[in-house]
Amino acid sequence: MVTEEVLQGVLGEIREQELVELAASLVRINSVWDPEAGSSEQEVAFFVASWARERGFQVLVEEVAPGRPNVIIEWKAAPGPRKLMFEAHTDVVTPGDPLQWEHDPFGGVVLDGRLYGRGANDTKGNLAAMLMAMAAIKKVRPGLKGSILGGVLCDEEGLMLGVQDFIRRGHAEGITGAIICEPQDGLICPVQKGAIRARFTVKGRMSHGAMPLSGLNPVPALSRLINGLWNMEEEAARTCGKDPLLGWPSFTPTVVRAPARGPAQLNVVPAKAELLVDIRTIPAQSHEEILRALQGLAAKAREQTLEAYSRLDVLLQVKRNLGLDVEMELLSDRPCTQTSVEDPLVRSVDWATRALTGKEPVYGGVPGATDGTFLWAWKGIPIVTIGAGDREVPHQVDEWVEVAQLHLTAKIYAASALAYLSQED
Repeated sequence: MVTEEVLQGVLGEIREQELVELAASLVRINSVWDPEAGSSEQEVAFFVASWARERGFQVLVEEVAPGRPNVIIEWKAAPGPRKLMFEAHTDVVTPGDPLQWEHDPFGGVVLDGRLYGRGANDTKGNLAAMLMAMAAIKKVRPGLKGSILGGVLCDEEGLMLGVQDFIRRGHAEGITGAIICEPQDGLICPVQKGAIRARFTVKGRMSHGAMPLSGLNPVPALSRLINGLWNMEEEAARTCGKDPLLGWPSFTPTVVRAPARGPAQLNVVPAKAELLVDIRTIPAQSHEEILRALQGLAAKAREQTLEAYSRLDVLLQVKRNLGLDVEMELLSDRPCTQTSVEDPLVRSVDWATRALTGKEPVYGGVPGATDGTFLWAWKGIPIVTIGAGDREVPHQVDEWVEVAQLHLTAKIYAASALAYLSQED
């Protein structure tokens, strides 16, 4: 039970100006993973570690890869059955061409109630909000049972090496629930889509563009693969339908390369071509069945392309070596996550949202994978994703987050922790 006195005491320690200054300071640190340019998560990780140590937290910094540390911040209230994790990442995606930005990507400018800059929305603003929430609770020291851990992790935008390292080192042991601090526009998201990433590689034979019969073009097979993916998406829509929180499944070809490596030339038939695919799944789908279907698609595309080449060779009265090969390689497989709305963590976030907004909470699902995917899949930890920021804004030019929503989010984080660690079971 959270008393009004305790709630207001903690919320009173979360001051908007201090929150904005912290978030802007984080944005001003370029934490794009770009070894050639010399930028990484290291500087922002050290900044967060210093900030937390100054406030008396137990802080651990662990290098996941060179220049890529995780920061683990912990505060223990009193012995209790629960351990709540707040999680946010330190890396941001590239700003692209800075000349396309109206505001400096790493300026941390506040204008007309918005904080601008790369990571303001995804997810340095929410990182600042979770840090402020943790600091407020620690300062007031309400009578909670359990502990709070802040996972400030690297490489979420890439291979998610940070959260995997966090789990492998044993830090996830004992965590009973995790709030994933990502921009979801205030929606309570107890579910998130799964992700399958795959690469199709088509091997043919290189030749001059003016003499294609002396080679074997791998590119036509790509069209059959793309058409097959389109058919798989239609079939999934028909058989699985639209998930009430996550929407429709998708099978999206994202990158086409011919040749697979090196510069393309108009008058050269490439020896190899490749297609990258980003598949997003809903709980009604089976990843095992999808992987079998992708392997089947590779075999079918090869068969159909060879049949077409054979017909053409008969027509042209030529006899080529039809040594075409189509391979499918799985790059990553991340399952859907599902936390019951009856889980104490979800109920706590629901209560906090109601208490601070005076409105019925709106539930949703995360369209992409987060670090929470591994916490749920590898360790069975219930996760809820919630945070400030328009969900369409991440990775765009002039990324922004509303200051008022960020302030509200920090309070919801704090109230959620109070509720979660005040319950007995």
